[in-house]
Amino acid sequence: MTTLQKRNRDRGKRHERAIAKLLGGKRVGVLGNHDVEDGEGRFSVECKSAEKYPKWFEHKIKQTINNCQTGKFPLLVIHKLGQKYLDDWVIIKMEDFLEVLKEKAGEK
Repeated sequence: MTTLQKRNRDRGKRHERAIAKLLGGKRVGVLGNHDVEDGEGRFSVECKSAEKYPKWFEHKIKQTINNCQTGKFPLLVIHKLGQKYLDDWVIIKMEDFLEVLKEKAGEK
């Protein structure tokens, strides 16, 4: 394994541990399995890190934030043409996601 590969793998592991900690869960990180399981076992989390987002994605994130009304959570929904809308992906900022989870837990 080259130094660059090791550095990238170590960076990925740090990212997975950080996300597991935020979600009160654990890093699974076994090849062929999800990376992180949240504390309540509701989510199968894949963690990816990069030096920068693709330009189109960066633009859509900024647009989502700029168009968000005060007091609401900005959500970015990614749709692939020709697919069912229920197959779309919803992207939310981690801080907002944790707030939604906290509010949801308070409803129980």
